[in-house]
Formats: sequence, structure tokens, C-alpha cells
Amino acid sequence: MHLFPRCTCLSGSLLAALIGFTALAREPDLVLPLWPGTPPGESRAQGEEHRVEGRPRPFYQLTDITVPSLVVFHAPAEKRNGTAVLVCPGGGMQRLAYEHEGLEVAAWLNSLGVTAGVLKYRVPAPARTAAMDAQRALGLIRARAAEWKLDADAIGTLGFSAGGEIGVWLLTHAEARLYSATDAADQLSARPDFAGLIYSGGLLQRDGALKEPFAGKLKVGLPPVFLAHAFDDISHESLTLALALKSAGVPTEVHVYREGGHGFGVRPTGIPTDGWKDRFADWLGSLGFLDAAPVRDLARRTAAALAAMQSPPRFTESVPGGSLDEAYVAQRRLVRTQAAGDPVAGFKGAAAAAAVQKALGVDGPLAGVVFRSGRLDGRSPQVVPVRDGEPVVVETEIGYVTSVDLSYEILTDEQARGAVEAVVPIIELPRSFPTTGPADARNMVAANIGSDRYLVGAPVKAERFNPDAVAITLKRDGQVLHETTGGTAAGGQWHNLRLVLNTLTRHGYTIPAGSVILGGALGKIQPGEKGRYEAAFGELGTITFELK
Repeated sequence: MHLFPRCTCLSGSLLAALIGFTALAREPDLVLPLWPGTPPGESRAQGEEHRVEGRPRPFYQLTDITVPSLVVFHAPAEKRNGTAVLVCPGGGMQRLAYEHEGLEVAAWLNSLGVTAGVLKYRVPAPARTAAMDAQRALGLIRARAAEWKLDADAIGTLGFSAGGEIGVWLLTHAEARLYSATDAADQLSARPDFAGLIYSGGLLQRDGALKEPFAGKLKVGLPPVFLAHAFDDISHESLTLALALKSAGVPTEVHVYREGGHGFGVRPTGIPTDGWKDRFADWLGSLGFLDAAPVRDLARRTAAALAAMQSPPRFTESVPGGSLDEAYVAQRRLVRTQAAGDPVAGFKGAAAAAAVQKALGVDGPLAGVVFRSGRLDGRSPQVVPVRDGEPVVVETEIGYVTSVDLSYEILTDEQARGAVEAVVPIIELPRSFPTTGPADARNMVAANIGSDRYLVGAPVKAERFNPDAVAITLKRDGQVLHETTGGTAAGGQWHNLRLVLNTLTRHGYTIPAGSVILGGALGKIQPGEKGRYEAAFGELGTITFELK
């Protein structure tokens, strides 16, 4: 089963024909009037809604829209992934570029498995009126999320030109509606979970500064933003906005193309500007918004099971035929959920020994994430409470503290050593739930192979330190449980660390400087029986702890 289709490149003429046919021929699945009565806000319409003809544009526009609506195009059932996008066409708040920045965009989003709601907002009208329509539309999408098989926390916006200004209104005015609530849909959040702003307009004052009511409302905690703009566009709104978002600490991706002008939409261009769609899809995918529906469901059930200290569901049963790479996608989704309430503190390797890798059918270590709440100071003695029946095991490991931010491949073992500031002794106390059937790396990865608790001892400078030579002895109540060395890791410690780091970065993790990397179990994995433990790590010192 292939769950993660990517955009394929068609010839410009063929793609244009396909998009044009789809956009013009397909009827919407649903058209929802936005307001139950007279809409709030100011309208400047002069007559009935109509097409604007005779303008020098290779697409039609609408104007004098007084009855705003949400025009819904569902992705095909077999591709639908649970994400929805509110599409806001441009038109300078005077007209609506409904065809090429609305219908054609919806067809493209559907090809990604994304449900699209094209916003027919009121024009001519002030931007604040359009923002009211957009807030109302987001509430309506969330109100129908279950019915439309959407995730209520995967609803974003994609705005073009003046539609980009509407997107910024949504980002900066999510705490309250711009109008008085009319029904239950207005009680739901109007905050987009992500925002794509394409060649935005209407954001700047005459002096070139970002205008209010936006500038004072950019802050940490806003949803992630994607910007695309052509450098030869007469406006430079996206550039100013990008700097403001950077200063405010809002996670943002920016693509500025050498040429492309204004208004290219999703039509093929024959120049690099055409690539913004692939970059947007990559960005959505990196945030988990293109994850397949079975993976989303698995991550939800796994989070619930781990919170209840129950065995997590098996990836191999939930996603039949899914690959190890796809199991890492499920892991990342689970990690994003958990990290919302518990910051990531580090990462871990698993299956460090060659024999374990052979048993699992993998050719290198597996990797996962550990959280701040699980880190315990390795001071001795450390008392760790364990509830009766809690499935805890004890592992002795060597850990590392990274010295640089890492998001790229490490080419040699010596480079792995150079990325480490200190070496630390580690006691890991992960839960070990009973399983049926043979062990499978995919099930381990999808459940994160993270650790609920881990003790980190005193650091030793990594310079000229040989972790392979570290002798490790673990005792419980004076009885030796196992003896081993750092050199039992497949290929040695620095080699194992390099593979762990590369596995993490290859699957979309950025490893900040100062992260603790748990290298993987050395020696036997011991059942977490209650008692007093002593773990001697040679030059790295000794950690004593009690499971009680």
C-alpha cells in the first residue's frame, strides 16, 4: 500500500488542459451560504453579481457579490486525508479571481487529497468585511468536519494577492470574531492551522511598513506560514511580512522567485515560479497535513493507549503493507501530538547491537524521541517510583550531548564525534508492553520507541574520549545482572551514533544543539523489578537508583 503520493510533473500543456477541464467542468460538491440572514459588515456592491468581461485577463472574475458562500470540493474518497483548505482568491477587494485563484486551486488541492472550500467573499467591500466572511467560513468547515471526514485541527487557508491579506486577518484575529456570533458554528475556532500566502497584497502602509491591524498582532504561537512571491512583482508585501514574522518568532517558509510577476496562480509557467506548488506540498507534508488517513487514525489511537499505559496498536495491523519509512511518518505525527504539551528534550537509538538488528530485519539502528518530562537527574541515589504491574525495563546506555544544530547527513564516524560536546552515562527505563507474534521494527518505530523516564549522569568532554572502551556493569541489590562494553554497538559507538543521527534527520527531525542522544541498550534488557541498582560506567562514573 502506497499511502503518500507525491506530485508528478506533467508537460505544461497537458497539465493546463487537465486543470482547466477539471476546474471548468466539475460541479462543486456543496455550496453553503455563509450567513443565515443579513451579513454583518459593509458592502459596496452596485448591482447583481456578475462576471467581469472585457478586462485584459486570461480568466474571468466576479464582482458585486452580496451573498457570500463557501463552495466545497471534496477530494476523491480514496485519496482524502482529512485536511481542508479555505481558498481565498484575490482581486483587490473589488473583484474576485474566482476561476484561476479559486476553482483551479481547488482542483489542484483535491489532487493532494485535500478538501477545498473556495470562499466567495463580498466584493467590492472593505478587507474587514472579507475577513468576517473568512472567519465565518472557517467555523462552518469545522462544524462539518466530522460529516466531511476532516480533522478539525487540520484546517488551513491559502490566499492569493488580496486573498493573502484575508489570510493575515485570519492569523492575527483568531482570538475573537470580528462580528457578533449568530449560531453554534461561530463558537468554534476561526484560527487556521496553517496559512499559505501567495503574492499577498494590501498589507503595507504608504511608508512601506506593515500596517495595522496586523503589525501589533504578530506573536509567538501563531500557526506556521508559507510565503511565495516573484521578485519582479511590483509589490514587495511578502518580503516585509516575512521579516515581521521572523522578528515575531512565527515559523515561516519563504520562497522568492527571480521572475514570475503577479497572479500566476497554479497554472504552469515554464519558469521556476511553477515550483511553488511542489514546495507548498512539501511544506504541508512536513507538518503532517498530507499524512494518510490510516496513519492519522493510528497516531491518535497510539497516543490514547500510551496515555492510559496500555499496549499501543500495531502499525502492521493498522496500515497493512506499510513500510518502515511510513512507520516513521506515524511516529512524527505521534511526536507532534505529544510535544504540544511536553517539549522534546532529545532523541534515542534502538537496536544498537548487530544481533538485534538481524532479528528485526534492519541494517541499522532505529530512532525515536524522548521528552522533557521523562528526564531525571542522574544524581545518586535516585528513587524512581514504579506502580505494581507497570511494564518497565532497565537499560544501560551511553549518551551524547550534541554541540551543533543538525538537519543534514553526517558522512563519516569522525564527523559524528565532531558533532558531540559531551558523553554521558544513561539509564533508560522504558515501558515494555507484551506483544504477540514476531517483533517488527515498524511497530516499534510507529509507537516512537521513546522512553518514559531516563536518568542522565554527569557529562564528560567528548574530546579524545573513546566510548567503545567504556566498561559497564549493572547490579541489583548487589547481584550482577550484566557486564558489557560500549564496543558491543554494531560498528562501534561513533558509527552507531552517526546512523542514529542520520536516521533522525532523514525522517524530518531537526536536532538542536544541546540535545541528549540515547545511544541504545548495551547488555541485556533487564525487567524492572523493584530494588536498588548500581550501574558503573567506568570513566563516566556510576549511577545508583532505586525502583520503588
